[in-house]
Amino acid sequence: MHKEEAVFDICEDNVSTPTSPKAIQLIETSPSSTEEVKQSIPVKTAAQSNEPEEVLKDPNGPTLHFYDHFLIFKCFGFWTWIFIILGILGSMGNGVVALIFQFIFGDLINIFQPVNGVMPSATIMRNAISDVCLKFTGVAIGSMASSFVSQFFNGWASERIGISLRQAYFNELTRQEVAFFDIKKTGALTIALSEDVGKIQEAWTRKISGVMQHTSTILIGLILAFVSSWQMTLVTISTTPLMILIGVVMGKLTEKISFKSGETIAKSASKATEVVSSFKTVKSMGCEEKEQAQFANILKKLHLYGILKAGAQGASLGSESFIIWGTCSLAFWYAGNLVVDGTIVIGDLVKVFGLLIFSVFSMAFVFEMLPDIFKALSCHRALLMVMKRKPAIPFKGGKSLSDNVGLVEFKNVKFSYPSRPNVTILQDFTLNVKTGQSIAMVGPSGSGKSTIVGLLERFYDPEEGVVSIDGVDIKEIDPKWLHKNVGIVTQEPVLFACTIKENIAYAVGLENVTDKDIEQAAKAANCHNFILDLPNGYNTLLGEKGVSLSGGQKQRVAIARALLQNPKILLLDEATSALDTESEALVQAALEMLMKGRTSISIAHRLSTVQNCDVIYVLVKGDIKESGTHKELIGIENGIYRKLAEKQMGIDQSYESSNENVGDTSSPSDLNQQ
Repeated sequence: MHKEEAVFDICEDNVSTPTSPKAIQLIETSPSSTEEVKQSIPVKTAAQSNEPEEVLKDPNGPTLHFYDHFLIFKCFGFWTWIFIILGILGSMGNGVVALIFQFIFGDLINIFQPVNGVMPSATIMRNAISDVCLKFTGVAIGSMASSFVSQFFNGWASERIGISLRQAYFNELTRQEVAFFDIKKTGALTIALSEDVGKIQEAWTRKISGVMQHTSTILIGLILAFVSSWQMTLVTISTTPLMILIGVVMGKLTEKISFKSGETIAKSASKATEVVSSFKTVKSMGCEEKEQAQFANILKKLHLYGILKAGAQGASLGSESFIIWGTCSLAFWYAGNLVVDGTIVIGDLVKVFGLLIFSVFSMAFVFEMLPDIFKALSCHRALLMVMKRKPAIPFKGGKSLSDNVGLVEFKNVKFSYPSRPNVTILQDFTLNVKTGQSIAMVGPSGSGKSTIVGLLERFYDPEEGVVSIDGVDIKEIDPKWLHKNVGIVTQEPVLFACTIKENIAYAVGLENVTDKDIEQAAKAANCHNFILDLPNGYNTLLGEKGVSLSGGQKQRVAIARALLQNPKILLLDEATSALDTESEALVQAALEMLMKGRTSISIAHRLSTVQNCDVIYVLVKGDIKESGTHKELIGIENGIYRKLAEKQMGIDQSYESSNENVGDTSSPSDLNQQ
């Protein structure tokens, strides 16, 4: 919590009702508990709590049916399916090659067998051997061609699947409303782009081709074997139903375990992302070992699922091996009796036995690959939960205001965050901001200041009441138009891992502005000079989140970005609260330039940054307790704003004295300096 917030919490207690002809005190303040205010703070980080993570349900989450899997297949595209089919045909060719080889090998053995008790002549055997070897050569060429077709088209199809699914998933992800990301873990959402899509790629190309290859081996092998010796074939396939049953049961079990394992992997990724992105906080609080322990607990669950999956796979493979070799033993016994009885010759025995062995082993390979297909189906679910979800707030569509003047109104608004529906942030909240007016919102943490920004940006919709711009409900306004015409500068500006030029032009696009436009915006934001001092000037590449710049520099680049966007309405959410005195002065000057001619709403804890606003509103628990100019508010004896001013700015005078001198307070001290 900011020190200024703590002061607000103190000031909120035991405030008597002031009277002043120059200020509007809307509601009498009543004593309240600091803890009650703290309950409204949105999120407690993992470093601050050892409590088990609460699973938040998505109220707009889709209900999935089996036929929804076809949405994934639809994303592949026509040509991808052509490549998949070609890959399957190549693999099936590979499956047939082995059978042909075995069939020819049986004929080769028969060459060396006597006919009616007489061995063939050497010439006949040599000619027969030459014919067989030519057939082997043809088989080798066919194997080479089918292997190339299989690998080439499977690889091509896999890449196309990865690209199409990642694009479709990312498109739907970026269409969701902000509330969706409040209840979802970042790691769980991003891991779908890597692990889940990767498993789907593998399953519907190489794995499905492998299944079809071995299926073709089974079918053709059994047909050829049945034609050669139907008795031996029936004996050999008698154990097939048992193998199928084991494969299906173990496949389903593996699918369930894989889904749970995938959820746990997503949790571990979310935890790692959270710790890495907040590592300075973790380090400063000495919570490395705590985070290590929490991560280890997640990995223990992952280890358990790994053991269960290994056990299921081991049981499956062990059972299949027993059935396969048991079947071989049975087939040998029966085939031996057929040879002794003279029912079949050695060559045909080798031929049939080889065909059947290939078929039986192919069954094992099919059942070994089936769990990967089931895993892919569970991965479908992770993607479909986003791809089928209809956002509560549409991505685009609606009115575009041609004559936007910047009039903002909140009327009887009630709001609770979707992640905390039992905590009401705003109740019957009403606010009017005139065109070109600059207002400020101050108050303790959890009072709803930033919520007002979120509602105006339509990150969320109110439960009751209306938020409007120029008299039009923002629910009727095109969200894309809204975000282009409502600019925002936050406490922690987000810069992207690209050049400074691209960051400044992010909202409008490099193709729509000139270098001169970018430089003018940078000069107005007081960042032109330090940009020129960088190695490559405006073409300097920034690290992730602009890590190579200081806090003040990042803030000024963000202001330049907002200037270039040229919005009619400007939102400043604690834009200077994290800066030192020198940086604050530079940023404040840039903000004043940005606010000129625009309707602006500032959220602040430092009163020095908002004392020149046209109207300042004091919020406590979603209610406006006081409103007026800086001079008017410090004139309210025992007022919330005045108490804060006394703490932050050293004002401890009577109303008359402050009324005379407040205009000369040009360099108020910050609470951090006390």
